Amino acid sequence: MDGVVGSIAVGGLSGIFLRWWRKETASWWLPPFAAVATVAVFLSASQPLRLTMAASLWVLVAGLASRHPVRWVRELATLTGACLVASAGLQVESVKLPFTTQFVSLGVFALPLTALWLWLFAALWRPTARLRGLTWSVASLSGLTFAAIVAMTQAQPHFASALALSGAMLGIALWGLPAEAGGAASLGALLGMASVAGALKNTAFLILIAPALALGVPVLEVTYRLRTGGFALPTHRRSFFDLLTAEGVNERRAFWLLTVAHAYLCLLALLLVRLVAIHFTVKLLLMAMWLLVGVIAFWVTVRFSARKEGKGVVNLLGVPVAAVTMDEALDILERFLAERRTHLVVTSDASALVRAQEDEEFRRIVQQADLVTPDGIGVVWSARLLGLPVYERVPGVELMAKLCERAAQKGWRVFLLGAKPGVAEMAARNLQARYPTLQIVGTHHGYFSPDEEPEVIAQIRAAQPDILFVAFGIPKQEKWIAKHADELQVPLCIGVGGSFDVYAGIVQRAPEWVQRLCLEWLYRTLKDPKRRLPRLLAIPKLLWLVAKTALRGKASN
Repeated sequence: MDGVVGSIAVGGLSGIFLRWWRKETASWWLPPFAAVATVAVFLSASQPLRLTMAASLWVLVAGLASRHPVRWVRELATLTGACLVASAGLQVESVKLPFTTQFVSLGVFALPLTALWLWLFAALWRPTARLRGLTWSVASLSGLTFAAIVAMTQAQPHFASALALSGAMLGIALWGLPAEAGGAASLGALLGMASVAGALKNTAFLILIAPALALGVPVLEVTYRLRTGGFALPTHRRSFFDLLTAEGVNERRAFWLLTVAHAYLCLLALLLVRLVAIHFTVKLLLMAMWLLVGVIAFWVTVRFSARKEGKGVVNLLGVPVAAVTMDEALDILERFLAERRTHLVVTSDASALVRAQEDEEFRRIVQQADLVTPDGIGVVWSARLLGLPVYERVPGVELMAKLCERAAQKGWRVFLLGAKPGVAEMAARNLQARYPTLQIVGTHHGYFSPDEEPEVIAQIRAAQPDILFVAFGIPKQEKWIAKHADELQVPLCIGVGGSFDVYAGIVQRAPEWVQRLCLEWLYRTLKDPKRRLPRLLAIPKLLWLVAKTALRGKASN
C-alpha cells in the first residue's frame, strides 16, 4: 500500500512540476518516466536489472519515435525498441488454444510475436493524446485492470508493478494535463509490458485477450481510422474523435463517454478472467452479449449527448419534422397568419410517426403540411437516435395556450372544433377567463354526422376565424382539415388532439416536475389506462422503425 501511495505521489508531483514549468507540450516524457521510476522500484527485487533498463529505454524510444514526421521511421524505431525488450527476457512463451486445454509453446516465434504485441500497444495508444486527459484516465483504469487480473491469477510481483503503474497515472490524471502522442505511446509501451508480464506467470490465452479488451478505447479509435481511410492521404483521414465531434459531442462529453466505455470493457476483461473455468463457448457468447449491449448503450449515449447545430426541417422516417423551439414555432405561425391563405399544422407524436408509415393518405397529408411540430418526447428521442437536430418538444396543448395568448394580444379570432358535446364550450370559457381579450368566435363538438358537415363548415366560415383548433385526434383531424381546407378558408388550421379536455378541466396535466422529466405520457397512461394503453403500442413499433433506419443509414437532415 505504501508503494501505491508513493506512486500516486510521484505522478502528482510530476503534474505539479509540469504546471510550474508551463511547457506542457515540451515535457511529454516526464509523466511516463515518473511511472517507469515507480514501477522500477517494484521490479528491482524480482526482475533482472537489464530488463528494467531495457523497458525504460523502450519507453523513451516509443515516445521519441512518435514525434518523428516520417511514419515508417516512427514504426521501425518503436518496433526495434520492442525487440530490445523482448530480447531482454520479457516474452510470451506459450498460449492456450481456444476450445481446448492444450498449451502451445511459441518457441522461436516467442521473441518476434512478443515484439509485435508490444509495438501494437504503443501504436494503439498514440491517438488517445488527441483528447486532453484521456490518456491518463484510461491508463489508470488499464493499470487497475492488469493489477486485478494478476492478483486473481496469484502473480503477486506483477500485481505490485501494475498497481504502481495505475497509481502513477492516477496522480497525473488528477491534474488533467495533455499527454501528446509521445507520452501516449510511452504509456502504451508500459501497458504492453504489464500485459506480457502478467501472462508470464499464467500463460493462458485468455490473459492475452483480457488486456486487449481493457484497451477498448484505443482499439476503437484506431479501428475507426482504418475503416475511414487511416492509411490514405492525410487530407482523407478521420479519427474516432472526429466522428464524435461531427456528431456534436463536445470535448468534455467525449472524455467521459470514452472513459466510461473503457471502464465497461475493463469490467468485461475481469469477468472473463473470473470465469476462466467455464467452457470457452460460454465465455464467447457472454463476451458477444456484453459487447453488443455496450455498443448499443454507447451509440444511444452519443446520440443523446450530441448537440448538432442546425435548424429547419428534418426528414424523420419520411415525416418532415420542424427542428424548432416553442417561440420559433409561434413566429412561424404568425407569418402564416400574415399570408392569409390556408395553412395546415400537424402536432406529431410517436403514434403519428407510426401512422404515417401505415396510412398512405395520412403520410401524404403530413408531407404536404405547412408545419409539423415535434409534439411528443418519442419524436424528439427518435430524431436524436438518428442524429437529427431535434432537441425540444413543442407540445400541442402548450402550443394552443401560447397561440391563444398571442391571439389575445394581436386580435386574432379563434374557433374551437372537436371533443364531446359541451367540452369545447367549457374549454372556451376557461381560455376566455385566462386571456380576457381573446376573441373566441365559435365552438362546435366533434360528434357530427357526414350529413351535418356542410352546416358545421358554414358555421365556421360565417364566424371568419383566423385560427381553427380541431380536436378529433390523429389522423382524423388532419384528414378532415385537408379535405375541407378550401371550403373553410381559415388562415391557420391546427390539429390539437385531446387539448380541449385539458382546458375544459376534464383531464389534468402532469405536475411540472413530471413534465420536465419527459414522463407526462406515463402519468397520463396511469391516469387513464383504458384510453392510453392502446396508443403505447406505437412505441415498440417506433423503436423498430428507428433501429431499421439507423442500421440502413437513411436518416437525413
